[in-house]
Amino acid sequence: MHGMAQYPLKKIFLIDDDPIHQQIAVLMLQKAGVVEQVTGFQEAQTALDYIRTHATEPEALPEVILLDLNMPVMDGWAFLDAFEQMRDGLLASVRIFIYTSSINYHDRLRAHQYASVTGYLVKPLSKEDIERIASIAHS
Repeated sequence: MHGMAQYPLKKIFLIDDDPIHQQIAVLMLQKAGVVEQVTGFQEAQTALDYIRTHATEPEALPEVILLDLNMPVMDGWAFLDAFEQMRDGLLASVRIFIYTSSINYHDRLRAHQYASVTGYLVKPLSKEDIERIASIAHS
């Protein structure tokens, strides 16, 4: 397309039950110009259902998911367990960054045991975090 800005990433999903945190992160990502589209989900199950439904449509899937750990109903760990199960069936490479207020060392260790987890970011999102997220587009 003519005159379109080149974003390194097409889609990011942000899964966080806190609407304020979510809004701030979405705005920061948009302002940084690293992604074309950010979609926020307040429930992990909704995001999971979407991914499952669109597993064979690469253009519908995000390159990156920012995942909160502490959420009601389905928490980040339950999401990761379910995601790992269907990861091989996805026609796109989806990387997950944990995005949490938890600075717990054990959470960090546990997160990195998941093959799909690329990084562990502590809220709020910093410029460096956004650069790390954007840089996976080139790796």
